[in-house]
Amino acid sequence: MRFRTIIMVLKRTMEGKMDYRKIMSRFSAALNQVNAAYAVIAKKYGLSYNALMVMYIIAEDETVTQKNICDILFLSKSTVHGILLELIKNKYVVLISGKNKKEKRIIFTNNGEEFFSAILKDTEIFEKKVLDFIGEKDTLFFLEQSERAANYMLSKVNETINRDD
Repeated sequence: MRFRTIIMVLKRTMEGKMDYRKIMSRFSAALNQVNAAYAVIAKKYGLSYNALMVMYIIAEDETVTQKNICDILFLSKSTVHGILLELIKNKYVVLISGKNKKEKRIIFTNNGEEFFSAILKDTEIFEKKVLDFIGEKDTLFFLEQSERAANYMLSKVNETINRDD
């Protein structure tokens, strides 16, 4: 199903013309398939899906901390800590001093950069093919609509859990 079609279906759902539960289930299943593609790559390199996502975050931000990773991936501190311990053990990352005594920044070692570079080569192959297949216009449209929907969903979830019953 093309992304524009998914967005149109979601819009009709919001207008009450379709079964919103079925649509959200399909939307969730599609997102899970995207995650599954990255899980396959992670497995090839002896990583969990979450460990791969942690490595992506480290690669994108040289000032990243454990708390930042927890906030971005919605993972518990203990989960991220366990992943970091494994990455440190494998000599892929090191912790360095941050803004204060407690805060530690996470950076790649040379070994970690080489390891992640190999992963990026694999992911870039299929990412480029997928985005070329969808096309720039539809990709940007889907991205904007997904970000819009995610932000709105989080705001509504927060309203729901913070309401006084």
